[in-house]
Amino acid sequence: MRSSLLALLSLALMAVAPAHAQEASEECTVGQLEMTSSSSSSASPSRRPDSSATLAKRSTVTDPRPAVSVAPTTEAESFVQDRIEEDGLHVVHFWAPWCANSRNELDNGWAGLVADNPDVTFTFVTVWNDDESGAAMLNDYNLPDRVVEVTQPDLGPSDKEANRRYSFLGLPVTWIPSTWIFHSNGELAFAMNYGEMEMQTVQRLLDATSADW
Repeated sequence: MRSSLLALLSLALMAVAPAHAQEASEECTVGQLEMTSSSSSSASPSRRPDSSATLAKRSTVTDPRPAVSVAPTTEAESFVQDRIEEDGLHVVHFWAPWCANSRNELDNGWAGLVADNPDVTFTFVTVWNDDESGAAMLNDYNLPDRVVEVTQPDLGPSDKEANRRYSFLGLPVTWIPSTWIFHSNGELAFAMNYGEMEMQTVQRLLDATSADW
């Protein structure tokens, strides 16, 4: 019953426009994920789908906890996977210090949200940043020490989209900032993948996820 109601709430959320429209900036977006289909296969017969992508796709269909059923490919993924498997509520936030939308969202209350939810873990994953940490900027925005920052490496210089990793633990990362909420030892309750969020909206989703239904 709880899972069904959360699913309905998630569908309702998807129909709501983001608090601030994502800026039309190359910096904060990534190219569309390359999807394998019969049409694309016929256009490029020599191209084979990546085996890890196929495994991730299969796990999302057959496992209610896809993010903990795939093999991590980086230290950042391994850390987050271990964290979301623990009891409790877990927020995983994807951002980059150069992204104006990420900075706007930090300025709009992340520190307060973290302070108001002492029983929730918060992990900030810095992406598309030439493997450099964004911890200094998080400190500038007064995020509490219990916010853990990890850095997701790319395959080369991050200014080239082809070098960026477009997924994390088998789930797509299509925009930054993006925010995921996990519960039930690794089950994804909500994924806000379309840009900036109002902190009151994130709070409502945390309350809904942790409610005793």
